[in-house]
Amino acid sequence: MPVRQGTKSKIVYFSPQEWEIVCKRAEKCNKRTGTYIREIAVQGTIKNYRLDRFNDLAMSFNRIGNEINQIAKGTNSTQSIYKKDIEDLKTSFGFLDNMIRNYLKPLKNEINL
Repeated sequence: MPVRQGTKSKIVYFSPQEWEIVCKRAEKCNKRTGTYIREIAVQGTIKNYRLDRFNDLAMSFNRIGNEINQIAKGTNSTQSIYKKDIEDLKTSFGFLDNMIRNYLKPLKNEINL
C-alpha cells in the first residue's frame, strides 16, 4: 500500500478474536478493515453509562412483581379479587412510570438521542 506524504502510521496488534470482530464489523459497513479502524478511531465515540442509577428502578419492579404474585395467590385461593388490590397495583404502576421517566430522561440527554 502506498504511503501518502504527511501521514502518520501506527502498528496495532489484535488477538485473533479481536481481529475477527473487527473484520465482521468492517464487512457490515462495507469497508476495508483499515478504513473501518481509521474511521472508528477518529469519528467513533465511547459511551459509558452509570447503571447504578437503576438500582431503585429495579427494586420498584421487584416490589410490583411481589404485589402481583400476592394478588394472584389470593385470587386463586378465594376465587375473587378485591378492588383495593387493583387500586394499589395502579398506584404502584403510576409510581413506577414516574420513576422510569425520571431515570430515563437524564440518560436520554446524556447520550444525545
